[in-house]
Amino acid sequence: MSAEPPPASWDIPGQRRAAAVLQGACARDEVSHAWAFVGPAGVGQEQAARTLAAALNCAQAAEGAPCGACDVCQRCRRGAFPSFWEFAPSGSFHRVNEVREQWLATAFRSAVEGRWKVLRIIDAHRMNEAAANAFLKGLEEPPPNAVWVLDIADPDELPDTILSRCRTVRFVAWTPDELRAETRRLGLDDDQDRALAVRASLGSPVALARLAAPGGLDDLRMHREIPRRLREQGSGYAVLAARQLDEEGKRRSAALKAEGRAELEALAELYGDALPRGVAKQVEDGLSRREREARLSTLQAALDDLVGWYRDCLLVAAGGHPAQALHADDAKALQADAAASSPAATLRAIDLVLAAREDLELNVQQTLALEALFLELANLALTT
Repeated sequence: MSAEPPPASWDIPGQRRAAAVLQGACARDEVSHAWAFVGPAGVGQEQAARTLAAALNCAQAAEGAPCGACDVCQRCRRGAFPSFWEFAPSGSFHRVNEVREQWLATAFRSAVEGRWKVLRIIDAHRMNEAAANAFLKGLEEPPPNAVWVLDIADPDELPDTILSRCRTVRFVAWTPDELRAETRRLGLDDDQDRALAVRASLGSPVALARLAAPGGLDDLRMHREIPRRLREQGSGYAVLAARQLDEEGKRRSAALKAEGRAELEALAELYGDALPRGVAKQVEDGLSRREREARLSTLQAALDDLVGWYRDCLLVAAGGHPAQALHADDAKALQADAAASSPAATLRAIDLVLAAREDLELNVQQTLALEALFLELANLALTT
């Protein structure tokens, strides 16, 4: 028997069944103390966790669904509600000190506002062993009125002792039809632009939103020009390319900073003359984290675009038709880049880009890391 579609407040694109499970648990007052959102990253987990927080704290909630219109619902939707927390890895892994000093300390602290605390662990499968062991203690003795939400792309990376204490909800990849419908909703009017955005997103609605945003496809087209310009202009372009990507990251961070200022002003108006110190610190810390994450994700997405282009070059070099490529809209440039480099050199370029992508997570000097990458790619182009 198929699940009934949830009401509008639980309308999570591509995740009707997951939304119905969560809404049903809220309606029956059977919300587990821990949920495992298992599936590809970025396909609706954020919206589901925030809607869950709204459903548990909205005074007008009915049949497990938040009203969607009140101040609590609006702040939950933005991730700015004081009893909703999101914890992302600060590097390659979640670490034990973060679990003890942030996650568990927050879970056992009295709520500043609202009846329920919802604590979302982004990329929960990236806990190292010590972090997982420390977190297990919080699951074994859960605090009252607190709900853990674990985003898990790879369940095999987490101990069974953690998964067995969570109620699992499956999140699925979006279909091409859902992605195409989303491009229309996001305002992409040109047929070629929509097709490119769907192909280049590789099934991720997060990547699709980035590409459909103003300037998103222009950035993608700049990224795929990097191999040609490095080949033609050499190391001089390497520094320029790094600066261009750095500017992309700064633009994204600046946009979030402006949103953050507006959130703080709205909260100050809600609370009166001044925000309570605890609330202000939570919001400011969250905004700072979101700015750092936005910058990092922007740089990594640019490198993902570059890897996609190099892989298309390998496809064409192996005799594949350009129409089969992600970047089928620029077949002429794709064929030129494929002919200008040997498959071995292209594979080496992919390895260099993937290594640099990983290095960015380690809090290295990001601009210098990008300059070093593009200098290596320029030297590689000169030797092939």
